[in-house]
Amino acid sequence: MSAMPTTTTWDIEGYGDFCLALSRNQTPEQVLTAYGAEPGEARLMSATQCETEMEVTETNAILRAGKVGMWSFCIEVANPIGFSDLILRRLCDHSEAFSLSRSGHAMTIFKYARDGQLIEWFEPRNPQSIYGGSKQAFFDQIQRISPGSSASMASLKVMSGHIGAELTPEILHGPLPTVNVRNPDRALLTRPVPEFQIPARTGTRSGLGRHLGTIR
Repeated sequence: MSAMPTTTTWDIEGYGDFCLALSRNQTPEQVLTAYGAEPGEARLMSATQCETEMEVTETNAILRAGKVGMWSFCIEVANPIGFSDLILRRLCDHSEAFSLSRSGHAMTIFKYARDGQLIEWFEPRNPQSIYGGSKQAFFDQIQRISPGSSASMASLKVMSGHIGAELTPEILHGPLPTVNVRNPDRALLTRPVPEFQIPARTGTRSGLGRHLGTIR
């Protein structure tokens, strides 16, 4: 499992693969349920305990959930599943939700959903990757942040501004309900959810970027 960064600020670049999901007005238990976990199986564990005591395999998904302000979150740093449209749809039902993830292909993806609909998704700082659009124009907000910040850190800053709270190192390294989902149905989770898809690419801004195809 990737070690949790120990700097005084949370630097997502200290991770390999990761997924951070945020959902408004849902409890951490509801968030874990959206992932297919049993909240009753969660143990209150620090990041250090999680690294040393949780069994990690190539198929398991280790979820650490918590709450900040009106939002609950789930952070994964090994074999993440929270990027799934199926999970995000559950998290945004009668609410709004974000997911920020990086895959083994070093591709970072930002998604915003509201009231059961996928509203905006893109690869931060890649103008050719934009699908959909929100009134908050999250892509443009990220673009305005200094290029000295990585795409992931700029995305986190914009997300924090929207939720009105910051996921501090103390929160993320401290005790959080933690559960190991053994052998989740990844084939189901990676299957497209037709009613949750944005039908057309809307990115029209200038600049070159790699084509993402249908990757969600």
